[in-house]
Amino acid sequence: MSDAPTREPRRWSFWLIGSLCLNVFLIGVIVMGLIVARNRIAAGAMGGGQGGLRPDVVLQMLPQSGALKMCDALAARVPEFRKLGQDVVEARRAMFRVFRAEPFDEASFRAALAHVTEADIAVARAREATIADVVARLTPEERKHFTRQVAQRMLSLTRPTQGARGTRDAASIAAVCKDIGAPSANQLPQ
Repeated sequence: MSDAPTREPRRWSFWLIGSLCLNVFLIGVIVMGLIVARNRIAAGAMGGGQGGLRPDVVLQMLPQSGALKMCDALAARVPEFRKLGQDVVEARRAMFRVFRAEPFDEASFRAALAHVTEADIAVARAREATIADVVARLTPEERKHFTRQVAQRMLSLTRPTQGARGTRDAASIAAVCKDIGAPSANQLPQ
């Protein structure tokens, strides 16, 4: 019989491979998170806030020809909305930095707050310009159809949970545009 020492199996290779796989996975998650955040900024700037109808709801209420025109108008303005959305985020971050600073400087805080308001107003103006652009592209028949849809929605006792093309949320402008076959759908935030 041989008295050769038995070797313990190498476990470090298993942990090394596991660590490398985990690192690759985490890098993928971080990159996808950044892409999603970038798209949410643009979609948030496009989607609007309080009052009015969300763009995805408007798309569902327009006839297909009008919805295609709206998709094209929105796609043309994605870079503008992405920049404006980023400006809003940066203005709010700057405001919170001033808010947390010690000693507190009221004048700086008011200036930072005014900058946030200016950024929000710029987004509202871009939305107004987009609405005017879309309305200018619509034919009289498309505007009549939309008006009937709005009146029907207002006269309904219950809020519709689903549009003509399915249920969508505020960040699904691209999905609605894809559903109607808009060529510009891939240019919109997902």
